[in-house]
Amino acid sequence: MKTKHVLFLLLLSSFLFACETDVVSNQNAAATNATPMTKPVLTEKGVYTAELVTTPSEVKAGEKTDLTFIVKNPGGEKIKDLQIVHEKPMHLLIVSNDLDEFYHEHPEAQADGSYKASFTFPNGGGYKLYTDFTPFDSKQVVHDFALNVGGNARAAKPLVPDANFEKTVENLRVVMKPDGNPESDKEMMLSFNVYDAATNQPVTDLENYLGEKAHFVVVSKDLQEFVHAHPMSTDNAKAAEHSHASATGHAGDDKMANPAAAATVSAHITFPTASVYKIWAQFKRNGKVITVPFTVDVKQGAEQKGIDTTNVKIPEGAFKIVVSKDGFTPQEISFKQGQPLKLAFYRADTENCASEVVFKDLNIKKKLPLGEVVTVDVPTDKAGEFSFACGMDMYKGKVIVQ
Repeated sequence: MKTKHVLFLLLLSSFLFACETDVVSNQNAAATNATPMTKPVLTEKGVYTAELVTTPSEVKAGEKTDLTFIVKNPGGEKIKDLQIVHEKPMHLLIVSNDLDEFYHEHPEAQADGSYKASFTFPNGGGYKLYTDFTPFDSKQVVHDFALNVGGNARAAKPLVPDANFEKTVENLRVVMKPDGNPESDKEMMLSFNVYDAATNQPVTDLENYLGEKAHFVVVSKDLQEFVHAHPMSTDNAKAAEHSHASATGHAGDDKMANPAAAATVSAHITFPTASVYKIWAQFKRNGKVITVPFTVDVKQGAEQKGIDTTNVKIPEGAFKIVVSKDGFTPQEISFKQGQPLKLAFYRADTENCASEVVFKDLNIKKKLPLGEVVTVDVPTDKAGEFSFACGMDMYKGKVIVQ
């Protein structure tokens, strides 16, 4: 009987100790942002695990913090190499919870396989951190971490949609032109006409920023939706702009300058849900990155039905490649040398960045409108490989001639 009593006390004490440890751990996490903060990322290859470690663990406004990210593959192995996308292995976008603050950072690879960026938060309060990276065996991965920063917090600013889409920041005046009414789940083209703020003349000296003439980041009011977009090629943007302008009547409504002559940067964007969104357009001029914010009220769009690609008509003898949120399907095509090869690309949904397809080695770049078949002739006179990718270099595929 005594033995049973002692055993019961030992079990009870172990249970209480375990519960107490759990409570202390949770309190520590709430009070000091205890690390690591872990978040799973599901891709077509399986579940990736990403960890954020902050040093020091208690993040305070005005003090430098090391933000270290550790990415592990579905097998639990640390990923030490990521694809270089827009000149960086990882993009880190930081916003305050009220979306008034925005920062674009780039964690660098460390000897231990992690990625680290040093950052000083200007204010206390809540922040959301979005990481954007692409493993070599997967397509683009985006995920986020919530972070509470100690110290004095400024008053939150309400997110109010802009009455008009014209902003002047430093030496740039930027006019944003949607090609229609902003609605959810509908592909839109946003064109940004860029002028010199002092002379009101079209800007002709925009510099490349991370390999592009602009970068666009879009976040919903509730912080749940995130889009990181990049410009279309100039030829495709002009063609799309002409098509949309003639259909919607939105061309020529900028009375301060001729938009046809303006330096224009365009991007295809799909707002995932109805909400108020903040858009940050980033341009580089005279060696300085200038961030121009816009706030857009996106209404509920008509529900889009999935497109049945089995009944899509393609040219006789062409090889069909479906472009969707899963990338290119198939991603790899093997073909016999000397036989004519015609690829027929069909973009089946808007939940992807593939508004164009690029064969860099063949100097071929073609726009991929939603629901249309676009053909590309691939030379097969010599054996070899021809890689192709979407305009943002996120989705990739290849043709093997043998």
